[in-house]
Amino acid sequence: MMIQSSSKEINQAEEATHHRHTKEPEWIEEFLKRTFFESCTTHPIRRNETNRYCINCNLSACQYCMSSATHRHHKILKIYRHVYKDVVSLGAMDKYIDCSQIQPYKCNKRLVISLNPLPHCGPLLNTGVCDVCKRRLAEPEHYSYCSISCKVRAFGRKSSDLDPPFLSIQQPPSSIRINKESNTEQPKRKRKGIPCRAPFF
Repeated sequence: MMIQSSSKEINQAEEATHHRHTKEPEWIEEFLKRTFFESCTTHPIRRNETNRYCINCNLSACQYCMSSATHRHHKILKIYRHVYKDVVSLGAMDKYIDCSQIQPYKCNKRLVISLNPLPHCGPLLNTGVCDVCKRRLAEPEHYSYCSISCKVRAFGRKSSDLDPPFLSIQQPPSSIRINKESNTEQPKRKRKGIPCRAPFF
């Protein structure tokens, strides 16, 4: 019975993993439509630009709004500006979606990815460009999309869930992972007898 139960849990974990891996995150479309770097009307003070996004609340706000108790323990993304376009840290975004195949850029010594396509530069080409908007890529041998929105559009166009690109992060539930790890633990070796202290002379 234990073997059947463990196999059932593993199959459920694999099905849940596949479902999340092939499903678009619900918040991503709204995130890409948001407007950032406007003045916050709630906090009319210095450095009040709306350069934060709360995934839980689907809300763009300033740093003072996000520091309130309302957003405590929420998933917050900080937005930056690069070539007059909104970008987000690759390291931060990679925690929530699969950012593979998206061209990163260097902004103030950090790698960022653009929310939407950056301005086109030079003539339009057919090779070495983004698969969706045809913008020139800096490293077309490593990347296929110039922005998050282009990868989201490519995700919506694909005919099969098994085909790339993918957006959700493939990771089984923590409870299933704990059960699988506990089943694979090796039994500890018992001590042989009771240790005896040597007599003092």
